[in-house]
Amino acid sequence: MSWRDRFSELKDSVGEWRDGSADRGFDSQVEKHLTTLKSGSEQARAAAVKALLVQVQAAERWHDPIVKALLGTLPEQPAQAQLAIIEALQVLRELMPERQDDFFTAIQETLDSPHREVRLHVVKLWTGLSIKSNKRRDETIPDLFELLDDDDKDVRYATQEALGRVLHKAPAQALPKLRDALKHRDWRVRYHAIVLLTALAGKQPQAAVKLAPAAVAALKSRDRVQERAAECVGVLGRHSPPAVAPAVPSLIRGLKSNSSELRKACATALGRIGNRDALVVIQAVPHLAKALENDDWYIHVEVLKALGYIGANKPALVKPHLAIIRSRTTRAADRNITQTAKWALRKAGGS
Repeated sequence: MSWRDRFSELKDSVGEWRDGSADRGFDSQVEKHLTTLKSGSEQARAAAVKALLVQVQAAERWHDPIVKALLGTLPEQPAQAQLAIIEALQVLRELMPERQDDFFTAIQETLDSPHREVRLHVVKLWTGLSIKSNKRRDETIPDLFELLDDDDKDVRYATQEALGRVLHKAPAQALPKLRDALKHRDWRVRYHAIVLLTALAGKQPQAAVKLAPAAVAALKSRDRVQERAAECVGVLGRHSPPAVAPAVPSLIRGLKSNSSELRKACATALGRIGNRDALVVIQAVPHLAKALENDDWYIHVEVLKALGYIGANKPALVKPHLAIIRSRTTRAADRNITQTAKWALRKAGGS
């Protein structure tokens, strides 16, 4: 063998040694990060996740061990590490589409995380996933309804917002869960549910009206649900007055409530229903007119609007009360009230 051949052979051997040394160094780093993932500090674990995400993309032989470690340790991780793993799994969904279901299930399970910042993050992430996929939407809607009962206020409101974005896309899956939430023992869950039903009524009125009895029942609450229920009944009444006709007595009582917000909401609801079918709210007309006789200026605009809408539909119902409406065109304490009174007077056939 010539010296050139021996030199070439030696060069190849050195190259193989270097490659092997590099591989051993790489493997050592991966093993170090895997160890940190299980026993390091919260910050160290989060950093290890980010490093492992880079390494799993650099060496296919490490795909399964790294993915297994990320999925297996996710439930017990501290908050920062859980968030880092969730972000990593989103990247891996693109890298390993064949394992999407595994990644999806793992993220889904973090909705029960003990860390409120994780739950908050996943709620927002969940919405994006459900909007993009009909299959995922069917799975995520029930999960989100569970979180309306969360102990953390921010999580509950984020869940309400998330559900508001997807309910109208899958009313068949949403209505049973929404009906259950409207009957929940916790008034906060009922509150979020009535807000969601109101939003659904604006986008899918034919579906939402099926829950009109639950909205009417919510008017009998003694908490903040009552105000929201009045608003919901009004929105539903614009589409189907007969469906909310049983709510009219409760709305009339609401006009006399100690809560100015409830009085205002009830007046608005009666106007919305009466604008579509005045006869449904016929018994409320004298009570609306009487509300103009007191000094409760806060609700006068909504009361005048209600009388105007009802009068436009059935002038005869409002005719006996034109004098009180006319008096508010000149003696009101607020310019907005006088303008609304003039509008209502025209609508009801007054001069």
